[in-house]
Amino acid sequence: MPLSLPLILGLLATALALCLLAALLVLHRDKSERLRARKRIEALQQKIEAALHDEGFDAERLAFGTALKAASLTTELQRPRLDTLAKLDKRPPEKYRILSKLASQGLEVEEIAAILGISSVEAGQLLSLSAMAKYGR
Repeated sequence: MPLSLPLILGLLATALALCLLAALLVLHRDKSERLRARKRIEALQQKIEAALHDEGFDAERLAFGTALKAASLTTELQRPRLDTLAKLDKRPPEKYRILSKLASQGLEVEEIAAILGISSVEAGQLLSLSAMAKYGR
């Protein structure tokens, strides 16, 4: 049984109305989501503004700045003392220079100890320290 033209037009109109209704529902949902997001952002902005204008925050910031300046000054005052303790500008003692030269010539620990008049244990330790110092440079 063939469908009549008015019935087909009625079905098309109903389908079109349903599509429009679905589109309106989606648009309304998106609009309400954006409104909720905007309200959350505004609330967060108000909280941030309140925190920034809080007097305690300014006091903490000033206290931190003062502590930072004091730490910088202390560090600057300690630097010359630390450089002196580290003896960065001084050459190593002669014993260490001789030990390094003897080791570079291929002498054994016992031979170096005998030449320098120190124990073989001390000579071995000095050679280890010398090797670490060269590796660290």
